[in-house]
Formats: sequence, C-alpha cells, structure tokens
Amino acid sequence: MNRRIVLIAIALLLTILMGCETYTARSAKESIQAPTPVAEGELVTKYSLVEAEAQAEKEAKEAARLAEQERQAEAEELQRYEAMQESIASLEAEKSQLESNLKETSEALREERLTTKDLRTLIDESNLLAEELQATITTLESEIKRLDEMLQENQTALKDEQKNVKALQELLDERNLSVEYQDVEHAEVIKDFQTTIGNLQADIDALHQEIEEKEQALSEEKLAYEMLTYQAGELENLLSEQQSINNELQIIMHEAELKHAAELDSLGAVQEQRLLEMQNIIDSLKIDNELLTAQLEEKTQTLEERLRLEQQRIDEARRIEEERLGKQRENAEEMRKAEEAEKARLAALEAEYQQIPPLEDLTLPRMYTTDEPTILSDENNPLNVLMLPLDDIRWSDPAMKNLVATSISDIKTPIIMVTGHMQNVIDLVRQLRRNAVLVEGGAIITPFHVVSTTNHGIRVQFSNTKTIRLSIAYLPEYAVLDAFTSGNDWKTIQKQVTSDRTKKLEEILAEGTTNEPTIIGASLFEPSYQDWSTFSPVPYRQIDYIWPLSNFLEESSFYDVYRATHFSADTDAGNTFVTENLKERIDYLYSRKVLPLQSSMLTIGGESIPDANNIARYGISATFLIP
Repeated sequence: MNRRIVLIAIALLLTILMGCETYTARSAKESIQAPTPVAEGELVTKYSLVEAEAQAEKEAKEAARLAEQERQAEAEELQRYEAMQESIASLEAEKSQLESNLKETSEALREERLTTKDLRTLIDESNLLAEELQATITTLESEIKRLDEMLQENQTALKDEQKNVKALQELLDERNLSVEYQDVEHAEVIKDFQTTIGNLQADIDALHQEIEEKEQALSEEKLAYEMLTYQAGELENLLSEQQSINNELQIIMHEAELKHAAELDSLGAVQEQRLLEMQNIIDSLKIDNELLTAQLEEKTQTLEERLRLEQQRIDEARRIEEERLGKQRENAEEMRKAEEAEKARLAALEAEYQQIPPLEDLTLPRMYTTDEPTILSDENNPLNVLMLPLDDIRWSDPAMKNLVATSISDIKTPIIMVTGHMQNVIDLVRQLRRNAVLVEGGAIITPFHVVSTTNHGIRVQFSNTKTIRLSIAYLPEYAVLDAFTSGNDWKTIQKQVTSDRTKKLEEILAEGTTNEPTIIGASLFEPSYQDWSTFSPVPYRQIDYIWPLSNFLEESSFYDVYRATHFSADTDAGNTFVTENLKERIDYLYSRKVLPLQSSMLTIGGESIPDANNIARYGISATFLIP
C-alpha cells in the first residue's frame, strides 16, 4: 500500500513539473486587477491623495517588474529547446520505468490478494496517470516535431548554401584551367614567332652585307670621278681670277687719276673756306666781347641788389627773433602767473579740504564752503533733486570719485543728496567743489543758503518766502536681504531689527516739523511694500508683505516719489540695488508738503558697474513743486 502511494506521488510530481505552464508577463498582466474607482461623492482628503500617489507608485513598480519578467520569459523561451531535448529522454526512461512499476504493482497486488474494489481503484488511478502521461508525451512530441521541422528547414537552407559555394568553386576551377590552357597556347605561338623572326633576321643580315659591298665599289668610282671634276674646276677658276685681277688693276689706276685731280680742286676750295670761317670767328668774338661786357655790368648790378636783399633778410630775421624772444618772455610771465594761480588754487583747495578733518576726528554736522555763490530761486520755479547712493564700503579705486562726478556733470541741479560710506561721501564733495553740509549717513550739496543744521539734515532758504527741510536717512542692514536670498527665515530677522530702525527714522523726522516742506533722501536697505504683491511679474515678490519702513514713512504723510510718479511697479521697477539674483528699490526720495512732478533712474558712473561682490547701484533724479 505504501509503495502504491509513493508511486502515485512521484507520477503526480513529474506531471506537475513537466506540464505546468510557463509564467509569462502577459498572464501576470491579466491577473492584475485595476483599482476600484472612487465612488461618487467620496470625500477626497490629503491622506487619500497620499494613498493614491503611493498606489500609483506601487503600480508603476509592478509594471516595471512585469516588464522585467517578460524579458526573462523571452530568454527562457530560447532555453526551452535544450530543456525539451533533455526532457524527452528522461520522459521516455520514466515511461518505461512507470510501465515496469505498474507491472510490478499488479503482480504485487495479485500476490497480496487485494480485494476487487481496491484493485479496480488502483487500475483507475493507474489509467488516469497513464492518460495524463500520454497527454504530456503527446504535447512534447508535437513540440519536438515543430522543432525538428525548424531544424530541417535550417539544414535545407544550409545545404542550398553549400551547393552554391560548390558551384562557385567549380566555376573558379574552370576559369583557372582555361587560363592555364591559354598560357600554354600563347607559349607555343611565341616560340613559332621567335623561330620565324630568327630566320628573317638572318636574311636581312645577308642583304645588308651585299648592299654594303655594292655601295663600297660605287663610292670608289664616284671618288675618282669627283677628283677629275675638281681639277677641271680649279683650272677654270684660276683663269677667271686672272682676268678679274687685270680688270680691277685698270679700274684702280683710273680712279687714282680722278682722285688726284679732285683732291687738288678740294684743297683750293678748303683754303678759301677756312679764310672765310676765320673772318667770321673774328666778327663773332667782337660780338661776344660786347655781350660779355654788358652781362658783366648787369651782374654787377644784380650782385648789389642781392646784397641789399640779403641785408633786408638779415634785418627781418633779427626782427622775428626779437618778437620770438618777446613772446617767450610773455609766455614765461603767463606761465609764472598760471603757476601762481595754480598755487593759489591749490592753497584754496587745501583750505577747503582742511574744513573737513580726518574721518576719525570728524564731528557732524559739518559745513563745507567753497567759492560757489549762494542762490535764491523764484517763488514758482520747480526744484530738481538728485539722490546718489554710494558704496557703503570705502572705495579702493581713487578714480571712482571722478567717474561719479563726471556722470552727473551735465545735470544742472541745485540739490544733491548723497549716502554711503562717509569717506566716499567726503571724496565726492571735494571733487565737486560745491557748498555742502556733512550729516550722519551722508551729505547735502546745495548752493541755497543754509538756515539751520541738525544731525541728519538742514533747512535751506529756497526763495524769499519759502524754506525747505532736507534730511538724510542712511540705515544699512544686510541681514534681512542675505537671509532672503539664502532662503532662510528672513521675516523673523526683519521683525528683530525693525524696532531699532523705526526709532532711527522717528529721530530723523523729529528734527523737523510736520507742516514744513520736507524732502528725505533715504537708503533703507529694504524694498518698498508697494513693489510686492501677488500680481508682481517678479516671482519672489508675489506675496503680500508689508515692509515696515516704507509703510512707516507713508503713514507719516510722506510720498514715495518714484512710485507716485510712475504707473506701477510692474512696468516701472526703478531698481537701485542690483545683484545676480536680487533686483530691488532700497534707495528712495520721500517728500511731505512738496509735490513730486516727475522722477527717473540715474546711472552713477562706476557705482552702476557691478563690483567685486557683483553689486550695482543706481540713483534717482526728481523734480518737485514747492507750494
């Protein structure tokens, strides 16, 4: 009984191993169930969204896993053929073994005298197992048949290819034999040609020898004939030459007689001609003597004229030299006066410079006066003002003050408000050589009469009946901007520093009264709240944040001049502080009891060129109406 159970278990295990279907990505894909759609009206929460994202990520991973399994299944298909061959042999052996086992089992059952029921059950199970094995064998045989057909097709193609190669080889062999045969025939023909050529060459040599012999005999005869002909010709030439000599002797004798007679005649004529020529030479010498006498007299007069002209030239050169020396003395005198004027200017400039002591000894406010005249404006004239924010680090380039001064040299304005490092402010004030007052945080440059001064500003006489309050607010603070650009908690830092900065502004405003015209040049080092809103085109400004200092000044009845005279922050940014990743207005002109008419941005020489920290600064130009 135990042997029967063991045999049945082995048969079932073999059936499962050989007949199970290969797991593929396609069957796995069909087994994946789509997620149940969300019921209508189901509440969507943050947790449900997170769960949905996690489920989507899980499904993506599952899809990637299934794709990987499909690639592996394709590789397994390539290995199935070899596995099938091995399986066939093992199945055949197992089939034989199972049949022998069935026979042994039947015999054992008969020996053990099993009951009819048990035997029938065992036979049924054996038949079922045999049917399953037969089905598996049939499947494997069909697969083997398919693979054999593929193998036969590949072998047929290979045989065809081999036939083609063999035919090509035979063709090449035939061509080689043909070439060899042609080479043999060519060799025989060449040999015949060479024999024929040898025979012809012997005949030609015999003919050449015969021709040479005949030519030699002919040349000897010809030589004898030419000798006789030459001797006859020589005799004829001698006779003709003798006759020619006789004729030439007769001609020479006749010509000599004629020549002697002609020479006698010519000698007489030449003698007469020479006498005539000598008389002519005597006459021409007389004429030349007269001409030379006249020329000598003329040259004498010309020499006297030249001496007179040379004396005039000497007198003119002496006069010119005297004039040159006189001009040289005048130039030396002018140079001396210019040097004295320069010394006086330098002395005056040094006196002006001495009005401002070294930075460590400087006390504020400090007046700086030059020879610039004091002015008064007409009652209804507009007032032009410049706001120049300079670097809050001392200039390392001495030429910077010249660049800044040159950039505003063509702008005619009676008030210039300057902020920044105090030494930079002092250098610019000295370079401009205009009346100024140094206050805390900067300077106010103006030719208006200064009525009074305070720590942060002055009061000037604008016209006969009007005075104006001018103040400087210089509040450097980089912690907030640095935290903002670094992505740190800048709002907390802003709240920590706002109290002291607001108190400083209150002190500056308290130096004047609320009912007098006031203009403030302010470097607040923080943006204006009017530039920041959810509608801003600048992404980092798209928050509604109330920057405290600009809000404080507006609550104190001051106009933000640039924003009041431009349409909006979206179209007219007006940035005065520009870095690689930050562009903002941190420098302002504010006015109270003064009407702003217009304003514009201003390039400040070298300050508007990015420095070592990649920071560029820009100023503001504005026009006001004083009521």
